[in-house]
Amino acid sequence: MSVTIELPHVGESVVEGTIGKWLKQPGDTVKRYEPLVEIITDKVTMEVPSPVDGSLVRLLAEEGETLPMGAPIAEVATADSPEGAEPETASIQVETAA
Repeated sequence: MSVTIELPHVGESVVEGTIGKWLKQPGDTVKRYEPLVEIITDKVTMEVPSPVDGSLVRLLAEEGETLPMGAPIAEVATADSPEGAEPETASIQVETAA
């Protein structure tokens, strides 16, 4: 199965985020909770982790690109991913300290 990673919602007042730096590249093996990308918002800079174990298939956003929260940013294939399978969407909820 392929999982689509979305830009996480981090608060009501934060409506967009910028891809700061990709920490993994397509073809890299990733573990669940391992950071994939650094996201920059007007309130916080954070790392977005992988929700699953697998392999990073493709990046859907480039470094420096600003996207709305909830936008797809990457795809990760899990070990049981059949070829040509439709991606499932995974949304990571990130808690920030107030």
